[in-house]
Amino acid sequence: MKDKLISTWYDSKIYKLIKEVFIDTKSEKYLDTNGMPSGDDTQVIKFGLRVLFVVFILFGGWMAFAPLTTSAVAVGKVSADTNKKVVQHLQGGNIGKILVKEGDIVKKDQVLIELDIVQSKSEAEAIKKQYMDAIATEARLLASRDDLPTIIFPSELVDQNIIKDQENIFNTTNKGLKDQKEMSLQRVIQLENQISGLKSLNSVRASRIVSLNEELKELEHLFAQKLVDKTKIRELKREINSLEGDIASNKSEISKIYEQINEIRTQQIYTEREFKNQVLDQIVKVKNDLSTLTSKLNTLDDIIIKSEIKAPISGIVVGLKAHTEGAVIRPAEDILEIVPENSDLTIIAQVQVNDIDKVTVGLLADIRFSAFNVKQALVIEAEVIHLSADRFVDEKSGEPYYEAKLKLTKKGIEQVKEYKFNLLPGMPAEVMIKIGERTPLSYFLKPFTDMVSRGFNEE
Repeated sequence: MKDKLISTWYDSKIYKLIKEVFIDTKSEKYLDTNGMPSGDDTQVIKFGLRVLFVVFILFGGWMAFAPLTTSAVAVGKVSADTNKKVVQHLQGGNIGKILVKEGDIVKKDQVLIELDIVQSKSEAEAIKKQYMDAIATEARLLASRDDLPTIIFPSELVDQNIIKDQENIFNTTNKGLKDQKEMSLQRVIQLENQISGLKSLNSVRASRIVSLNEELKELEHLFAQKLVDKTKIRELKREINSLEGDIASNKSEISKIYEQINEIRTQQIYTEREFKNQVLDQIVKVKNDLSTLTSKLNTLDDIIIKSEIKAPISGIVVGLKAHTEGAVIRPAEDILEIVPENSDLTIIAQVQVNDIDKVTVGLLADIRFSAFNVKQALVIEAEVIHLSADRFVDEKSGEPYYEAKLKLTKKGIEQVKEYKFNLLPGMPAEVMIKIGERTPLSYFLKPFTDMVSRGFNEE
């Protein structure tokens, strides 16, 4: 079969023409009678035309039939699989020290960044002082509420100045209440003594009235016998009436004094009750203050404790966004990412909107990594494993794109090992997704065919 094909080729007109043009240049057609090259231009022109014809046939055949791979070019970068961990800080703060750089390999719980906590420590100390004042105040108020002779301070309170201040307030308040109560008691005693005096006076006057009534009876008996005149009787009656009036007046005065005593005692009870109510209100307020201060103190303590931003896992630092000491980290802002050392790497590419209809999952692609300084343009084979359902917009350029995710094929993994590439997340990549094959002629004719197609569609 092979010999037959070779024989057919040697007998073909194309072979004979090529042989005549390129091989048999010493044929008699091109020589004169003396065996020298002929000076007839006709033969030279024929020779040139034959050369052009052969070249045209060969080039045209290549243009029409040579397959060229068509690719959708996209920019991308190396990305870790979903096992990567994003490092954030809940409260944020000012950066004190940056202890790692991009690409560093870190261990779990290794300190990555230290936040500046000078202000937090100062605030914590101030709030701690307020907290100690508050618990001392609460202890004093509880002692006043329970009528304790002394204040029982909590064991965590060790500041003697605060203790002395609260004891002075407690003693001063108690002394004021005691003095006021003593004054009220003395006033009541004085009024009760007045009542005793008035009662004694009334008792004497009552006895005097009894004596006068007896004397009046004797005079009336004598008057009936006409032994005395009526003037003496009238004088006794007037004296009895006067004494009875004095007794009634004293009884009225005693009633008023009793009212004063009741008012004093009522006022004392009201004062003590009002003081207790004020104490209870102050206890409620100080408890609320303690709750607020405790919350603030816990928050600041948590900030101080968490001022060291640590690695949640062992791996490689990528996407480091903190570069300047003193810069501000916003709450819950992404600071960096840590990729496990053995994590599978993928390539995230931005496919142009015009190419998305030709790109499908499963297509192969050639990846070039500009980060590696190599003389020869080495490519790595990858496969499209995912396409986004909707398009995105690049924040920097404003251009729309579809996101494609590619993973290295077995061949690509072997190529990485062969080229000794150390792929790291974040490396830029040029992605050429193979979307089909076209001939050079179709590339050349496409602008003309598109123009003709649009021309026929115009109204």
